Amino acid sequence: MAESKQKRLDVEIHAIPSFRRTSLRLVTTAASFRTVMYMLVGILIVVSAGLIFIPWQQTVVGSGTVTSFAPEARPQTVESIISGRIVQWKVREGAVVRQGDTLCVLSDINVNFLDNDLIDRLQQLRDRTLQAQEGAIGASIQRRKQAEQRLEQSKARYDNVLVALGVARARFNRAESLLKDGLVSTREFETATANFQAAIADSISTSAAILAARQDIDAFRSEEERVISQAQVSIQEAEVRLSNATGRVGARIVTAPLGGTIVRVHKPGAGQAVKEGDQLATIVPLVDDQAVEIYVSSMDAALISPGKLVSLQFSGFPAFQFSGWQNVAIGIFHGTVRVVDAVDDGTGRFRVLIVPDTTRRMWPDARFLRQGTDVTGWVLLTEVPLGYELWRQLMGFPPQFPVSEQRSKVAAKASDLGKEKKK
Repeated sequence: MAESKQKRLDVEIHAIPSFRRTSLRLVTTAASFRTVMYMLVGILIVVSAGLIFIPWQQTVVGSGTVTSFAPEARPQTVESIISGRIVQWKVREGAVVRQGDTLCVLSDINVNFLDNDLIDRLQQLRDRTLQAQEGAIGASIQRRKQAEQRLEQSKARYDNVLVALGVARARFNRAESLLKDGLVSTREFETATANFQAAIADSISTSAAILAARQDIDAFRSEEERVISQAQVSIQEAEVRLSNATGRVGARIVTAPLGGTIVRVHKPGAGQAVKEGDQLATIVPLVDDQAVEIYVSSMDAALISPGKLVSLQFSGFPAFQFSGWQNVAIGIFHGTVRVVDAVDDGTGRFRVLIVPDTTRRMWPDARFLRQGTDVTGWVLLTEVPLGYELWRQLMGFPPQFPVSEQRSKVAAKASDLGKEKKK
């Protein structure tokens, strides 16, 4: 049966003209081409599945330097408080100092503080001012007390005058009644009248003396207060001058504001003049506080919030970073976003402060990871399909902004309400 079928095919093929047999062979698909086609289709299916199902970690990239989170742990400059000339440096670069150690000695070039005995002279001036003002206060107090004594004397005299006035009035009344009865002479009545008038005049004068004494007391009390206030001002002026001079002389000795390492001396030459506010040296505190500050664009800053995980690559530490797949990264350190600045740095970039993540690999020791070391950071965002990430990169869209659950619920409620209203 097979042989008859083969013979029939051979007869049929031989029966076909030669030019038609050549065309038939040309349109026939070769087996190798089928294999390539199957491979391409398989690769296309695998790539499509990978683009759909393979996750990709979205990141925001920024670069910066190693710093310290605590402001007091960052490098600090020692500045000159006065204008002067450097006499001698007591330290060298790389020296470890403690708080209060002498760094250098300055000589003041201000003409008001050139006197070497200025402090002693100002102390003597203050003491003399204090003595003079104490004397002036004592004199004013003495004048007030004398006026108070005159007031007491006037009051005592007034009491005596009142008694005399009462006696003179009684005698006058008696002499007047006896004169009507003819029992006394006119002269005696006139004498009683004169004594009564004199007693009245004495009472008026003593009242005026009391009033004058009270006015004197008020005037002397005001004078006493004025003298005391003026004395306080004079004494305070002397104290301020002495304090300023003492501080000015003390500013000639420049001391370390905190313990640390001298990393740079800005005015090395002895005899070199410095102005007020000039930087003399830079000190790096001896602390283990570590942090990283990176800068990101304004578009990426909106995607970063405190608590985000960050992958870090420090300069000088070998590492292999694959931002989309963190499990593939090698030699990478991790941190947590602590602060995102509310304003930019003036160039449209925002600073992000990152602190170590204690649950992961520890950062290198401060001996090796020094402040100022360059660092690159990848702030980890949400996971998306690999195909979506490729499409986003081609279109130039920003990374996907994560929507909180609360906002999602509010949006869902608003959508439901809209549908109910349409119904």
